[in-house]
Amino acid sequence: MRCDNVLMTGLSLALANLKPGTGKTTSAVWLAHVFARAGNTVLLVDADPSGSALEWSDLAAMDPGVPAEAAFPFRIVALPSRELHRRLPEIAQEDDVVIIDAPQLEDHAGIARSALRYADEIIIPCAPSPIEINRTTPVREEIREVEAVRDRPARSAILLNRCIARAHSTGDAREALEGLGYDVLGTAVPRLEIYAQSFGMPIKQAGCDVWRQVAHNLIERCLPASSVRS
Repeated sequence: MRCDNVLMTGLSLALANLKPGTGKTTSAVWLAHVFARAGNTVLLVDADPSGSALEWSDLAAMDPGVPAEAAFPFRIVALPSRELHRRLPEIAQEDDVVIIDAPQLEDHAGIARSALRYADEIIIPCAPSPIEINRTTPVREEIREVEAVRDRPARSAILLNRCIARAHSTGDAREALEGLGYDVLGTAVPRLEIYAQSFGMPIKQAGCDVWRQVAHNLIERCLPASSVRS
């Protein structure tokens, strides 16, 4: 079953990490595009005070090669608020796939915690290096603390990203993370220039296949079989 043939409703996910520069915005934007191109209604929430996702959409809309409405074919809102979990239900539509680009916990803990309170699925982007793996621990601790004030349990998973092709580091990182008790998404995002240089550009078809696989991993985790149709 191909992800670009799957329609779904009511998924909410947040990209979260301890520090900036871990691939949260890149992951959020690429996922928003592949979900939208699959026919889902998508709401991308820029919860980072730096406004990187919103800036990306503004720059992409100025690209002369793509109609402005096609550059980011979904709604995007800026909501860097500690009240995100209360305000977002008034903004999101029932059938939306809601993707939250959360700020780094170390600088904007209140906003990030609010995003963790709202999302059903929390994704932690992580490069396959010991320092990045170690930094996932504070995020997991925050997720556990937020559980006490959530209406329902959240799921969380690691998204391995910036992985070098055919390097042992990816498999080693997956083994280490699973040994620490994490769920790790089956798809690892490779370190490619098309992703590293994509900020501010419209998302083109090239490079989407990996993110379709990530989206499919999320669908399999988040939705019962009866809610997914191809």
